[in-house]
Amino acid sequence: MNDLVASGVTLYSICRSSVGHDEQQHLRRLREIAGWVEDAGYRGALIYSDNTSIDPLMAAHAAIANTDSFVPLVAIQPIDLSPFALARAVSSLAHLYGRRIDINFVSGGFSRDLAAQGDTASHDARYGRLTEYATVVRELLTGGMVNFAGEYYNFRRARLSAPVPPDLFPTSYVSGSSPACLRAGEELGVTQLSFPLPPQEHVGPDAPKSRFGRGISVGIIAREDSAEAWRIAHQRFPADPEGATRMKLLISAGTSSWQPQLASVSLPDQAPGQTYWLVPFRYHHTFCPYLVGDYDEVAQALTTYLNGGIRTFVLDIPTEPEDLWSARIAIERAVAAMDAAGSRPHATAGMDDNT
Repeated sequence: MNDLVASGVTLYSICRSSVGHDEQQHLRRLREIAGWVEDAGYRGALIYSDNTSIDPLMAAHAAIANTDSFVPLVAIQPIDLSPFALARAVSSLAHLYGRRIDINFVSGGFSRDLAAQGDTASHDARYGRLTEYATVVRELLTGGMVNFAGEYYNFRRARLSAPVPPDLFPTSYVSGSSPACLRAGEELGVTQLSFPLPPQEHVGPDAPKSRFGRGISVGIIAREDSAEAWRIAHQRFPADPEGATRMKLLISAGTSSWQPQLASVSLPDQAPGQTYWLVPFRYHHTFCPYLVGDYDEVAQALTTYLNGGIRTFVLDIPTEPEDLWSARIAIERAVAAMDAAGSRPHATAGMDDNT
């Protein structure tokens, strides 16, 4: 993993949501996946946030208490808690455990969740609120006296009693693919996380770029043999017409721009030589596209993403530890190809300098 870090590449996975699982089963699975991620040398894993899941900060606490170096990447929606409450939670974990959490700032979510909490803000207004929110959180975490007068938040002489030590300051991201998200990331100076279109659409002069880097959430099934990778892929993610109907309903009721973007991609479910695979998304198995093939085939697609400025990879929920190890092999080959071409990716500035 050190070579990846030196080249500016960061790897996370994703912890399974608590939806549909009893508390003991979910806790065991959370600990298990966090252990897999730590053993494979990833930085950490994303913990989702929505109205149907358990509190993501509580889940992060449980993961930290059962690992040595795992970093939770916690999805934070401003309507769920105040900036001061988030900053205090980050500070508390740092002081209780000497550990950090990373933050994925999200502005939207399911429309039913927003309505349940009385949030009627427009898409772009939510990113304006998110920008203020993240700004206040950063200022609180640095330990200074915060005086802030914005459209959405007002603080006067606010201060944490225990600021976060500099070496435990969170790496932060903003989630989305819209122009409003890009503007928020630029203003905050943080990496933008989104779901990827086919690799070739991330290169070229017209592809969206951020001065502070971009990341993608994607699934990877890579094995030594391409046929074996595809066997696993088809077994896990069959083309289910009922799933396709559920996904269409979800998109019609959604508030995000990335879901319609992925749905509009016209690639067939299967084609010779096609590594980028939308079946898991189209049939409502998961929310991201997949890269499937042998190590070199997947590495070639990943190299294209690297050429397009992608530096952070958030990999879909692993079914077994081999998913994480094999994905890492493909990513390492992609980075090696960049090095051989003399265009090694470099780390980018963010909300903090501890990326």
